[in-house]
Amino acid sequence: MLECLPRASTVVRASSSGQSVGESTRVFFVLLPLFVLLCVRGSVSGGVSLGAHLVCARVAGLTDKQRAMCRSSPAAIAAVGDGLRMAYAECREQLSGYRWNCSGVGDGNDFGHVMPLATREAAFTYAITSAGVTHALSTACARGDLPACHCNSNRRRMTGPSEQFQWGGCGEAAYGMRFARRFLDSRELEADARSLMNLHNNRVGRKIVKDLVRRECKCHGVSGSCALRTCWRALPPFRTVAAALRDRYHRAKLVTVHPPPATHAPHSHLVIRRSRHNAGIGRQPRKSELVYLEPSPSYCEPDPVSGSLGTHGRHCNRTSRGENGCETLCCGRGYNTIRTVEETKCRCQFHWCCRVTCDKCISRTETHVCK
Repeated sequence: MLECLPRASTVVRASSSGQSVGESTRVFFVLLPLFVLLCVRGSVSGGVSLGAHLVCARVAGLTDKQRAMCRSSPAAIAAVGDGLRMAYAECREQLSGYRWNCSGVGDGNDFGHVMPLATREAAFTYAITSAGVTHALSTACARGDLPACHCNSNRRRMTGPSEQFQWGGCGEAAYGMRFARRFLDSRELEADARSLMNLHNNRVGRKIVKDLVRRECKCHGVSGSCALRTCWRALPPFRTVAAALRDRYHRAKLVTVHPPPATHAPHSHLVIRRSRHNAGIGRQPRKSELVYLEPSPSYCEPDPVSGSLGTHGRHCNRTSRGENGCETLCCGRGYNTIRTVEETKCRCQFHWCCRVTCDKCISRTETHVCK
């Protein structure tokens, strides 16, 4: 079982040449939940905690808090892995037509990797990761899969002038938010600007899940009269959460640290960066706003330092004026049009007895590929 875990040195060697050892360790922290998931699944299903203890002892680079959580809550760590996979799959879905489309994120040994630059893409990655982990933990809690998560089974009857209902079920995101915060936030060990940015975007991801929790009800009564309703708080579909984060990705705020690091102030916080023509200290970002520290590269050409794979060979939409349009996606390089002709059988008819006749249909398609 231990062989499925990579050594910390392997992760460090795999990091970009421009990254520091601290950044490589940060990569390993984010990779950890998937590796733990793959190894701990067997111990969770078998009801044996020894495997989890061995795995957690083997993994290098964990904080003491993460190691303790890994040992004590193997089922929750498995849910963390589920949330990460769900988050990055949805990341690719939401940004499929963009220049940066999450390509390479979550693939192979790079699963859960942190983007080296503190851009709005990094902000989106952290937020959707935090949201995915929160959502998966809350779902596992509601299913009763997490021994440490106890749902409140006491039903409270609520009455009002126009309705009468009682609370039931277990769909709140409270446990998921707490565990996700403790586990993911604890890897931000340095009180620098990037850590402040990561922590803020982590909070945004958790907040979106909480804000989108909705009330669902079921009627009870004679002949469906709905004299009494049982209601519960239901988690939103994760696609809804991801779409909300994509909207915030477009409106993300460029921030800076205040007071500046050179002042050696004991406590710093993020403020929105003002333009040169607008002097003064900017406001603090809202709890629902994604934040980033540096502008994004164009992502037009491959660049390992910025995490860009480029857009060469990407399919584009010739008629679209949006992100997936050939003019934008191909960065002005132009595109090639590939025409295909396919002949298929169509309008088939059965004749008694016993033969089938079909017409031949020809379909022509055009595919546009960035140069």
